[in-house]
Amino acid sequence: GFSIVLPTLWPYLREMHASTRFLAAVIAAYSVGEGCGGWLSGCLYSRFPRSPKLLLQGGMALGVLSAFFYAIARNLGPAAPYIVLIARFFSGFDNGTRQTIEQTFVATKIPPQHQTTCSSRLASCAITGIMMGPALGAPLQAINLKIWGFGIDGNNSPGLVLLVVCISNLLVTSCFFNVTGRSYSTQASTYDTDLEKPNMKGLIVCYMVFFGVNLNMASLETITPVVAQRLYGWGPCLDPSTCTFNISQTYTNALLTAGGLLSLAMGVLMSFCGGKIYKREIWAITWSLLVSVAINVGNMDLGGHLPAIRFVSDYLLGAFFGSLARGPGIALMSQIIGPQPQAAYMGVLFVVGAIPRVFGPFLFVELLEMPQALFFADYAEVYEGQIPRTWLLYGCQAVFFLIILFSVQIFRSDLKPHPAGVVGSLKQTLLTPTPSHVGVQIAASPGTPSLVREGISGLEEVFGRSKSFVDIDA
Repeated sequence: GFSIVLPTLWPYLREMHASTRFLAAVIAAYSVGEGCGGWLSGCLYSRFPRSPKLLLQGGMALGVLSAFFYAIARNLGPAAPYIVLIARFFSGFDNGTRQTIEQTFVATKIPPQHQTTCSSRLASCAITGIMMGPALGAPLQAINLKIWGFGIDGNNSPGLVLLVVCISNLLVTSCFFNVTGRSYSTQASTYDTDLEKPNMKGLIVCYMVFFGVNLNMASLETITPVVAQRLYGWGPCLDPSTCTFNISQTYTNALLTAGGLLSLAMGVLMSFCGGKIYKREIWAITWSLLVSVAINVGNMDLGGHLPAIRFVSDYLLGAFFGSLARGPGIALMSQIIGPQPQAAYMGVLFVVGAIPRVFGPFLFVELLEMPQALFFADYAEVYEGQIPRTWLLYGCQAVFFLIILFSVQIFRSDLKPHPAGVVGSLKQTLLTPTPSHVGVQIAASPGTPSLVREGISGLEEVFGRSKSFVDIDA
């Protein structure tokens, strides 16, 4: 939903006579919607914990409508650019809802030692979707036809593809998403008022880590092509119709593709080795942050020049290790929340994650252009102008990642699982006498694993003639 429309978004808006500032607003609207969707769905899931499927379907229905109106926006007259803006907002809203519900569902249905694995698999699917978006959108540029008077071309066809995907997701979720089964996180309820609240210092540090992960992604996705174009002359021609082909024009796309593959490789690696990270989440997060600090320091042109080989190496390292902290960070946060309701905290998490994607691109450009340039470039048919200095852009990012790294180490004692664990709200009252009858009544909680239920049902037979009353009430 995010990447398939990006290559053609500007041509599509240009048809509607929109400005470049409006383009920036449309791009930012997706991330704003993502944050709003995460926050609202988290609140609703916390209030209605038995309705994750309905919440998912609601968000996906908005996604379907958003894709439909995006595809037909050009036919809606003067309101067309604003329809695109609203459509991208609710497409992001759909994505924020999905992420929050899915991650909360993982936190409550997956054993803690496997949550890093599952979170990494979700991240791998997301990265695959981001990579497939432009790949699916490229062949659509050759389309130019009319069906019943409705024009379909390379600019609005990505919206139609997105519409098909959203409908498929809605149907698959409706048919196969199962909300029943065992639960490994017993949520706090009205009779669990004695349970401790999650450690807020630990939660804030987890939010900072997730912010850093998304800041790294925003930097790699948005400012890298600009830096590559202005420093080395890599990238597409300003006017493709008059441009002669040069292999360097493909370097930026090749670099972004390689970075996407490395990020996917880390996600796949974590999906198989995530169990090894259990109880070692802080080490994984620390290593990822150390690499982020190092590559940003390496990209500072302190001598007035940044060699291309160093820039490329740092980018690839950042793409590979930058996503290392995502799965362990979310799993660690889930452990800190413990038996308290997960959804509201997860909603806030994705709001925090959307912030760098909303404001990052604007801030990155300002930090790149602020220092006074030393040289002037004339890359034929690609870029002509001042060669920007990178020390402020990457230096600020290095400082920020260093602050997160220090926070993780300083508040290490707060980054521990909730003292109640995953069964903190389980209350057991054994051998309680009964005055009126002989027998055994054993009531298992709704989240009791099936094997335990079978054992409990067997106990009724074993102790059926006992003169005790046993009540396990969770």
